[in-house]
Amino acid sequence: MRLYNIYYLCKEYEDTFLNFSIRQTNISNVYKIERWEEYKKGLSVIRKIVFLQPYVDALYDIVPVFVREKKQPEIDSVTRNALLDSNKGILNKIQAIIELYESLNLGEGLDGVDVKIPKCDSLGEYISYLKDIDFIFEQCPFLQHKDGIIKFKNVDVGSQWLTFLIVATSGTAAVTYILNNLAMLLDKAVQLKSHLINLREQEEIVRSKKLGNDALESSLEMFDALKRHYLSEAVKDLEEKNTENPLKDGEEKGKVEKSLEKLCGLLEKGVEIYASIDTDKDIQVLFPALGDKVELPGDILGLIEDKEK
Repeated sequence: MRLYNIYYLCKEYEDTFLNFSIRQTNISNVYKIERWEEYKKGLSVIRKIVFLQPYVDALYDIVPVFVREKKQPEIDSVTRNALLDSNKGILNKIQAIIELYESLNLGEGLDGVDVKIPKCDSLGEYISYLKDIDFIFEQCPFLQHKDGIIKFKNVDVGSQWLTFLIVATSGTAAVTYILNNLAMLLDKAVQLKSHLINLREQEEIVRSKKLGNDALESSLEMFDALKRHYLSEAVKDLEEKNTENPLKDGEEKGKVEKSLEKLCGLLEKGVEIYASIDTDKDIQVLFPALGDKVELPGDILGLIEDKEK
């Protein structure tokens, strides 16, 4: 998780832990946890921060199982004291994160895109990722708008996260347009990725069969034709959904196809792209879960084996 995202979550839920309250009832040694549902939500969010997970789990375990689902769990004084101490420990860590981030003067977040680069074994590999990302953001027609651009902001502290802002000259239309189209592009790339991987795997199987030159060349041409077909259909689908900015010519169509192909390659290698945490939630949910897979329809390998007969 980006340092800014950690800061954002801590800032968002600091008051939940600051205002944690347990009141005494009229019954001796019986206390009630107030706003428990709200507090549990805060715990579940803060738990997303990896180093806070054990502290959150330890606090939750303090609450007896048989009262956890009640709106105002009743507990004894020993449990009360343990909870208050545990909550104070988490609050201190949350406030330390907030103080640390603000002392770095990195600024607030804005509408934009976060890109996570996987671990690289060489500078050349890292640069190749950057070149492909730059091509997609700079060259894909669906990510261009007369009133806005995708602009590099920074590399997150101590991580492989890159931050890009959507800089608009006026209003929010350009920001919404670019982010919506990037979400559609990603969604389409997720679908295409498994198709292209499947094609490549079956191409490798065909190569291993040691076919004659003519049969091998014919098979490889078919694979290439299928690849071009999938890319072309994907571009057509994107264009139908994007009537505001139709592609002008074959060159623009080629740039979208190339962007999709590069994006598929990046996703396959482990690159992750998300709308920034400050972005409107309605836009954030449009970005696909990158683990999704779509199986290639039909038995293409069967077509290849027919060529051997």
